Amino acid sequence: MKSGEKLRIAHLSPAYFSPDSYVGGGERYVDYLTQSLQTVAGFEQAIFAIGPDDQLFLRNGIPVRVLKNESSHPGMTNALSTRLWRELDGFDLVHIHQCLTLFGAFSTSIVRSLKIPAIGTDLGGGEDPQMLRGRGIELLDGLISISKYAHNLVGSHFKGPHEILIGPVDTDRFVPASREPSANVGQILCVSRILPHKGIDRVIAALPPSLNLTIVGRPYHQPYYELLVKMAEGKNVRFVLEADDDALLDIYNNSAVFVQASTARDIYGNNIAKPELMGLTTLEAMSCGLPVIVSDAGSLPELVTDARFGQVFSSHDDLVAIFEKVAAGAWPASDAGELARSHVISHHGLSAIGARLAAFYRRTIVSRKN
Repeated sequence: MKSGEKLRIAHLSPAYFSPDSYVGGGERYVDYLTQSLQTVAGFEQAIFAIGPDDQLFLRNGIPVRVLKNESSHPGMTNALSTRLWRELDGFDLVHIHQCLTLFGAFSTSIVRSLKIPAIGTDLGGGEDPQMLRGRGIELLDGLISISKYAHNLVGSHFKGPHEILIGPVDTDRFVPASREPSANVGQILCVSRILPHKGIDRVIAALPPSLNLTIVGRPYHQPYYELLVKMAEGKNVRFVLEADDDALLDIYNNSAVFVQASTARDIYGNNIAKPELMGLTTLEAMSCGLPVIVSDAGSLPELVTDARFGQVFSSHDDLVAIFEKVAAGAWPASDAGELARSHVISHHGLSAIGARLAAFYRRTIVSRKN
């Protein structure tokens, strides 16, 4: 690269954040990460994803190239396209998201064949045996983990350069409303894909009559959704299944406390290997000035560094007790929302993460050249 030229970064993801593809934290993460790098000069980016048909569109000023899926394997993270060989030519670095999946293994082999530096990130989409037991992860030049918990799951398999970046979240978009917090007293919010390991049933079960609960998310597990509806009968619970970004922001700003209850053992008795690699909606809520309640599953306790703006629960009785404090006005204090937002801006905002991401990308490129 000549002096003054921008470094070209390609982000590979098996899906993209859209109702046409998938609406989940992993896909949102890729969007946020590209936005964070936009806060730093000297980079040009593109996103490549897989879908049923070819597409090209802009998202936040960044081109998103959707390549037609050539895979015969079912499932989003098994999507493949041989056209990546041609599309990636000329990039200075490739960041492979969902790097432990079949998509990740295929993409890693392509990037290595092109002799382009490759960085991987596990977003919880599953594991292909080639990447961990087959040591395919060692073909990566670097690893970015979205929490300490996420890094600990792969750290024994990868000894190369790594960075832990919790976030980012768009703190310019997710901002508190200009209304008195007292206007939302008693309004509890849960934003999540409706899946058993998200533990929404635990929130409904612990909810006292004096509090209202809004559940926002798309039902990706119909029997579980139907179970939640039945559990909610007779309680102050409403479901919002099709909220877009604007509607979600309004709901955040009409709530008092956010709760994320992911679990390592779901209501059906299934053990969950990766219950929560990073609670992105928790960070969005904190950015909107909401104090938060999180379970002790996965990375969630890492987000709560101060009991003034965050509480952690382990059991049903713990959550009941916290809800009782909320109902009685004993927690949170009036400054909790301000403390939550300040913490997110300093540690998880676009600028904070962008600077660290840019430095890691540059170090990886220079290391490969040397």
